Amino acid sequence: MNSRFSLVTAIALAAAPGSLVPVHGAPEEGQDAKGGSPARHESFSGHPVMTWVAAYGIERAKARLDESFGGNGLQNAITHLALQFWIPTTDGGVRTTPKGGAISDETIALFTRWGHAHGIRVMLCVFNAVDSWDWALARSAFADHPNEFADALLAEVERRDLDGVDIDLEGQGSLDDDKAAFVQFIRGLSGKLHARGKQLTVDSFAYHWNAPNQTWWQDLLPLVDGLTSMGYEELSLDGENWRGYPSQKAAAGGDAAKLLMGVPSNKGEWQNHPAIEQMEWIAADGGVGAAIWDAQLDAPAWRQNDIWTKIRKISGRQ
Repeated sequence: MNSRFSLVTAIALAAAPGSLVPVHGAPEEGQDAKGGSPARHESFSGHPVMTWVAAYGIERAKARLDESFGGNGLQNAITHLALQFWIPTTDGGVRTTPKGGAISDETIALFTRWGHAHGIRVMLCVFNAVDSWDWALARSAFADHPNEFADALLAEVERRDLDGVDIDLEGQGSLDDDKAAFVQFIRGLSGKLHARGKQLTVDSFAYHWNAPNQTWWQDLLPLVDGLTSMGYEELSLDGENWRGYPSQKAAAGGDAAKLLMGVPSNKGEWQNHPAIEQMEWIAADGGVGAAIWDAQLDAPAWRQNDIWTKIRKISGRQ
């Protein structure tokens, strides 16, 4: 599957810890997590704004990096850039995905250098789509080899000079029996990453279908630095029931500041509201972040100054 949107849409239509490294800025202004060298991440007063580079969209994402839409753009608005380049192995290892062709070390380094030059955290995104979303592959890593998987992710983060991990392991169907193993894996990975001043984010379905899903949030949110609700075009500022941003925020409870509303950058309008109005709601609410799939910014509405002005307000990168 070449899009995060289709699985969410299909299912939705069918169904008609105390010492965590903070999301906002570095552990101490001007220091790394160990109190040493100057921090390379810009501190921000708002909420996380993440976008992804998909393995099949590398060249178009590269072209967007330094584009200025009237003085605003990715470089001065987002806080996290996730590279969706890695997949798990059945024995708990990780490797770069073959989607879109081989991914070179220099490609990874290019995005990393760009992010750090602009005060942006660059994240290793591990996902489980090979020919399709393969939950058995994901489970073989996080449930059968959790320690090996966590160690492999951490080793790759440190080897690549990355700033953390984004877990994008997705499964279709009724998979709540795997919740305990998934949460336990996230707990272990969280501890290892935070001990090294790295961050952990996780991507989740927006309601109670599939895995991980909204019914897992109360267990996951205390462990992570950010959680993306993958509703995309199924969510809106005035959507009914679970489809509304207010409902999503309420589901996150006291950890709502860690919630990132998933929004689709291939659409200029969804659920009867243009993209700028959707971002206006998130900016005006001031209590949640945003997750933009993806950095190709296909729809023209996402290449305008006004929308990036709103995004800068969300992240606090003024």
